Amino acid sequence: MARALHIGVLGAMPEEIGSDLSHLQLLESEQHGDLTIHHGTWAEGIRLSLAWSGWGKVSAARAATRLLSSAPDIDLLLFTGVAGAADPALTQWDVVLADAVVQHDMDSRPLFPRFTLPALNRAQLNPDTSWLRWASTALAQAAQEGELDGFGLPSTGLIATGDRFIGDADVLDALREALPGLKAVEMEGAAVAQVAEQEGMPWLVLRVISDGADASAAQSFGDFIQMYDHRAWCLLQALLSRVELAPKR
Repeated sequence: MARALHIGVLGAMPEEIGSDLSHLQLLESEQHGDLTIHHGTWAEGIRLSLAWSGWGKVSAARAATRLLSSAPDIDLLLFTGVAGAADPALTQWDVVLADAVVQHDMDSRPLFPRFTLPALNRAQLNPDTSWLRWASTALAQAAQEGELDGFGLPSTGLIATGDRFIGDADVLDALREALPGLKAVEMEGAAVAQVAEQEGMPWLVLRVISDGADASAAQSFGDFIQMYDHRAWCLLQALLSRVELAPKR
């Protein structure tokens, strides 16, 4: 009998995954300080371990490390949640799957070029192409089959992470200039990707646009996140229901 696919899922807040844990069966939880990690079964052959990390790169990296330590047989680490739009073509509810992530506040010049992570000697991190292809195909199929009602069409692109909630058009313009092709900005994804890379773990970052990272971002974010709680699980379900397409472990 084949081993169950085991996916680790992280979000900064409960609303970013869908705070209702009733989707999981055989639910167990473990506590690490103020971090709770939940383990359960979604369907036969699919296990999930999930946690809500809290905001920011340090909290996200800590949660990723704890999650991987608590479940060494995880096959994929997925961070999901909301983000601010950097691409003016994106609007609320659009879905962005990162084909690259960068920590926009990493700057150790003149020792390393701007954005370069010294531990990896790379600026941009890219997910495993097989897992990226699986997720992109699964989301596209779900959208085509009407399973993502209310969401925009999924796309892929560069997502930037930093310990700053961006609500200033000038700051956003500077990031766009420094990072051509930037799609979205958030506060956790690239930190989780760095942990996963250093641990040899496949990873994905999946985001839904909540605001325009402009002067109205805080209000837009606050209103949006309450609505998103009720729909967030749809994205996970779109992936989980198509695990037959996932890379072989």
